[in-house]
Amino acid sequence: MDDIEKYVGALLGVIWLIVKVAIKYGSTDEARAGAPPASADKPRRRTPPAEAAPRTVAPRAAVPFGAPRAPDAARLRAALLRLGELERSAAALGEAARHERANRRFVDALTRFVPQEIARARAAVVAGRGAREAEAAADDIELVLGEIAVLARQRRDPSLVRALGDADALADACYAPVIAFARAEGLPLRSGFPATQLTSFDLAIWTGFIPTSIAPIFLPADFFATPLRWPALAHEIGHDFLASIDGLEPALRRELGLPDAGARPRALDLDDDGAAAPELKPVFGAWFEEIFCDVFGTMMFGPAYVITMSELFFQDGAPYASLAVQREARRYDVHPPPHLRVLIGCMVLERAGLSEPARALREAWARRHAGVSLDHLIWPVRGAWLPFPLPPFAELAASIVERLYAGPLLALSGFGLQDISGLDHGPHEHQEALRARDALLAGRVPAVRDARALLAGAVLAAHQAPGQAFMILTLARAAIPALGTGERRPDAFTPAAGAPRVALDRRAVTEALLFREILLPPRALRARRRARL
Repeated sequence: MDDIEKYVGALLGVIWLIVKVAIKYGSTDEARAGAPPASADKPRRRTPPAEAAPRTVAPRAAVPFGAPRAPDAARLRAALLRLGELERSAAALGEAARHERANRRFVDALTRFVPQEIARARAAVVAGRGAREAEAAADDIELVLGEIAVLARQRRDPSLVRALGDADALADACYAPVIAFARAEGLPLRSGFPATQLTSFDLAIWTGFIPTSIAPIFLPADFFATPLRWPALAHEIGHDFLASIDGLEPALRRELGLPDAGARPRALDLDDDGAAAPELKPVFGAWFEEIFCDVFGTMMFGPAYVITMSELFFQDGAPYASLAVQREARRYDVHPPPHLRVLIGCMVLERAGLSEPARALREAWARRHAGVSLDHLIWPVRGAWLPFPLPPFAELAASIVERLYAGPLLALSGFGLQDISGLDHGPHEHQEALRARDALLAGRVPAVRDARALLAGAVLAAHQAPGQAFMILTLARAAIPALGTGERRPDAFTPAAGAPRVALDRRAVTEALLFREILLPPRALRARRRARL
């Protein structure tokens, strides 16, 4: 009897255990069957961590084309096919650009940057980050290739190539001091190939292209009708300089005590006394980038840059617009009032030793605003314009100009902008511009060779004789060898009409060759040196 009871008890225990197991696993399977499948990216919370994904689902990193859902697999295939097409397009465009003088500046972006980005996108796919990242990378690469294709196409147009070559030559002359300084100081400059493009836009630079090393500069339709817009190229290059050295802008803001532009405050509000005076630091924090570029542009072109600002900023019939602080929604606009920008340009000229031109430009600016007090800036406050005294703004602007001009700035290796060799437009460069101006006013192609001095002289000449602006620009451009076109300066490389031909002195040439041979090391020594190399 005892044995039977023991047997029955054991049997009941086994049956109870089987029922428990069946209930547990049956309910789990039933729940799985009735619920949507859990993806590898977002497991159901009730599932234990060890069972986060069904065993039949392979991780994306292992099988790129085996994503959990069929649409993802199709998107991945489409994105990878698109990347392959873009890779072939970049290679073809790069090969064509390699053989075109005007388009060689795009070869580096087409043969290095684009393949690197395509390889990075493919690696992201293999790492399992899905189709979205590959599609975004393909969109970015397609944008880059589309812009380069437009730039290259304009440079294949015989009616545009020389004009764009002249603009490229000036842009390169503005970039050259920055590139040399960045290399000498080990600063991580990521941009260095400016490329101008004729568009329907206003003058601007595409700083989003910085990673490609190309700096597309958009030229307005009237750019080649007058020299007045040409110095503004330096302003746009200042934007690129500030953005293409990693960390330069935030470092400069910290040293100058100016807040980030993204932290711009709201517009002024009235207080019990009528109006609250603006806090200068936040205001100049919003204006800093434009102030930096105006300092940079004035240092590049001297008085010509201030003339360009004066001509482009002044609005006939609305002189008070020069004093107005503009807003973007409820934030300060990034552009300072034109009056303050002209004053900043004159401050730079005085610091560069050009006090007399600065004084003349300030007086000319004041004459254009006859009947308007230039001792105030006007602020929009609740639908009205309220005046605020200018001196506090001018004093802070002067301190920023001095620090940018002379340093020391840790962000620029302890230097100021004046220490960048070839950047500062001082008295010597101003004299070159005056020589170019005098030649242009006399109807001659200048003998000046520096593109910056040529265009500065053209602005000075057009300012003096505005009715001859187009002819002045034409003569100035004739002195610039258009970059990438093989064009040569007529005054520097070809004899003037009617100039006597100078015959070579055969005896002098023979003596020069003999003297060279005497100074050269023995041939055996030269051979050993070549072998060591």
